[in-house]
Amino acid sequence: MKIFSSQGQIDFSLVHKITKKPKLFTKDDGNFWQDPYISEHLLFAHLDDDSDEGSRKYDTIIQTVHWLCEYLNLPEESKLLDLGCGSGLYSENFYSQGFDITGIDISQNSIDYAMCQATDSGYKIDYICQNYLEMDYESTFDVITLIYGDLCVLSHSDRDLLLQKVKKALKPNGYLIFDVFTKHYFKNDGDNQSWYISDKDGFWSEEEHLLLESHFKYKKDKVRLDKFTLIKKDGEIKTHHIWKHYFSLKRAIQMMEEYGFTVKDYWSNLTGKPYEVSSPWIGMVAQKSSDRK
Repeated sequence: MKIFSSQGQIDFSLVHKITKKPKLFTKDDGNFWQDPYISEHLLFAHLDDDSDEGSRKYDTIIQTVHWLCEYLNLPEESKLLDLGCGSGLYSENFYSQGFDITGIDISQNSIDYAMCQATDSGYKIDYICQNYLEMDYESTFDVITLIYGDLCVLSHSDRDLLLQKVKKALKPNGYLIFDVFTKHYFKNDGDNQSWYISDKDGFWSEEEHLLLESHFKYKKDKVRLDKFTLIKKDGEIKTHHIWKHYFSLKRAIQMMEEYGFTVKDYWSNLTGKPYEVSSPWIGMVAQKSSDRK
């Protein structure tokens, strides 16, 4: 799709279209997690310890792992599945605490990095490049982790599918560890848009481009959209959507109960910070009922 008509003029009807608020969970132009250029920049963001944009800072990750290991108090070599494992920052630390680790992520760049790190450290971690919505395990894991808001970026149907697969993959009485955004995570409450020119080697493209950054709120569905529309020099348009579902404590607990889990504990984050109503995050440990598959 290009912004110029066949006569070389700007197609203003198309400009109008790309600035409009899309329908909830409208698909964008491909999976940017698998784009070689963008996924490389995502990996850099994961590894940037000066920022919490791509992943939490390393000290926080270590605190999280130690807190959860102490809380769970499971035997050595308990099986843990790290969904959305990225570059393996959580996986390798859970491994060092005695867990038998499997990590799944859709980004080949991140999985390749994680595998190299594991090899260099002598860690026997099973990393798999896969869309975790396609996993198929049954009563295999003692613990499944879904950390840093992964559950929030899925459509309602994908979230339902994933929770069904998680429930199936856990052993009876197994644990799901996850965190979700609350409404306090978002700095801007309303819809807004801004245009700017991105230089070469920007986050979304190695070419100079015009970028429309849009933020929309779907209040009824408790969803926010970060929409990034690139216009390249030749007029080609590409759009990327990042959906962010936010939860109240009540809704997060209800969601777990709907899928046969009991919420064992919750905090303002997964380092065990006591829950506060104004927290931007809710961290939870939920346990699968022993009579559920």
